[in-house]
Order: sequence, then C-alpha cells, then structure tokens
Amino acid sequence: MISEPIARAIALFTLTALPVLACTTGATVDAPPAAIAAEPSDATSPEPADADLAEAAEVPSEDAAVLAKAEPATAQDGPEAAIAQDAPSDSEDAAPQGPRTVLILGDSLAATGFGALLEDKLDAHPDVVCYRKAKSASGLARPDFYDWFDQGPRQVEFRKPDMVVVVMGGNDGQDLPAWKGGKRVLWGSADWPGAYRGRIDDFLGKITTPVEGEDAARVFWLGLPMMGMRSLEKKLVLIRQIQQEAVAALGPDAVYLDTTQFLVDENGQLLSSAPVKGKNRELRAEDGIHFTMSGSEFLADKVYPEILVALGLPAEPAP
Repeated sequence: MISEPIARAIALFTLTALPVLACTTGATVDAPPAAIAAEPSDATSPEPADADLAEAAEVPSEDAAVLAKAEPATAQDGPEAAIAQDAPSDSEDAAPQGPRTVLILGDSLAATGFGALLEDKLDAHPDVVCYRKAKSASGLARPDFYDWFDQGPRQVEFRKPDMVVVVMGGNDGQDLPAWKGGKRVLWGSADWPGAYRGRIDDFLGKITTPVEGEDAARVFWLGLPMMGMRSLEKKLVLIRQIQQEAVAALGPDAVYLDTTQFLVDENGQLLSSAPVKGKNRELRAEDGIHFTMSGSEFLADKVYPEILVALGLPAEPAP
C-alpha cells in the first residue's frame, strides 16, 4: 500500500508533466504549416498573367514571406517578426516587371530561316517572350494578296506585344493596285512614293494603336538588307528611304535598324561569306537575294542584341 505522501507526489507529477508531453507530441504530428499547404502546384496551376503578378506583388503574402526565410523565426520573434523582416521596404519596387513580349511580322525574311532563328533567340532570353506571324511574297503593296492592314492589328490585339519587329518591303517595288476606293498607282510614277508612304503610315498607325488596357506597342523596323540582284536593289533604295522616314516620324517609340551595315565590307561591297559558329560560311543563295541558313543565323546574331537594347535590356551575344 502506497503511503499518503507518496500518493500526493505522484498526483502532483501527473498534473504538471502531462501538458508538457501533450505539447511536445502535437509539435511533431500537426499538419504542414498553412504557408506550405497553400502553395499551388506547378503542374496544375496556370501561370498568372503579368497583371496578376503585379497585383499580387503590391500586397506581399504572409505565406510567401514565411517560405522565403532561410531559418525559422525564434520563439521570441514569433511569425509576425519573420514576416516584417521580409516585407519589402517603401523604397523598393514591389511590382517586378514581367517579360517583354515581342511580335515579329513580315514577309519571306520573317517566314523562313532568319525569322525563325531570331524568334528562337529572343524566346530563349529569360526576360523576353517572342511570337511570329509571317507570309512569304507579302508586303504593303498588295493587300489583295495578303492584307497586313488587317492581319497586323489582329496579331497585336491577340499577342499584346511591348514591341513589334517588322521586316517587309522586298516585294513592294510594283504597281499599287486600287484599294479601298483609291486608284491604281504605277511603279515609277511621281505619285508612287507618296502613295506608298501613305500605306506605311496606315500600317504603323494600326499596329501602334493601344489595345484596351495596354500601352501602345513600340516599333522596331528592320531595314531591308542589301541584295545581290542589281534591278531589285535599285528599287529597294527608294523603299528603304520611305520606310525609314515613316518610322522616324513616329518619334522615340520607334527604331529603324539598317541591316545592310552587317552585310557589307569596309568598301561597301556585299559580303559573300562570313564566320558563323567558328567557320567561314556562305551567306547568300546563288540568286544573291535569299539567305542560306548560315546567312540567316549570321544576320539574326547581329539583330538580336540590337532588339535587346531597344527593349531596355542589356545587350548580349546571341545564344
């Protein structure tokens, strides 16, 4: 039989020790913290739009702050202290800028090797998302064949780009057929430059019209490269001049890049070959107009860093 003093000691031990044991056990078998349990699965949750990211960044999530800590908060600090330490200060920009969206529009230069390679290089950049819409043999002279005045703004509305890269005009050295009530304008006539300039202005106005809720897209116009066919090159001299003047009229939100500078030697003669991936390779097909795949890569490597700079990103070699 247990004596009365020993019984009182056992009862006292039971009353004081059991709560401690209960707390210790609870700390090891409770469900994961709310911050971890609420974390969305990458496999099932769609990537939020830029607007969603900006909105979320304005009100820092308590869960995100807890997960960002390298070490758990001490008992003295408490979880509120951990959140306060990781919350952005008033001087910091709480809404990070998302990737820049680039849309490439153009004729066969955009439809074939050069356009595809340029798209791939831009899309591989962590701060750029790139799309491309192209049609061989198209341009602004023949909307009856392919209507860029309709397709251009449609693509802008769909993609909502920060910048539109345009390369077209190699097929435009011809008569301008009657269109939307206008009259036919003959190539080489005194009226042709003004009529063609009007079409470029119309096209630029359509692709720079702000989409609802978005800023107007900037324009990056690629001047047509020098061609090895004399008759075509003679036409392109005029077309380049009109395009450059139209782009310049848009002001600082538009850039015209002379691509011929990358394709001629110090004497202004067209390069037939150049180093590509460590080897000297032919740049043009036999017609002197179309690019080989090596030539397309050579030109894409030259244009790529120029577009990055225009986007406000550091220039870097093409990947």
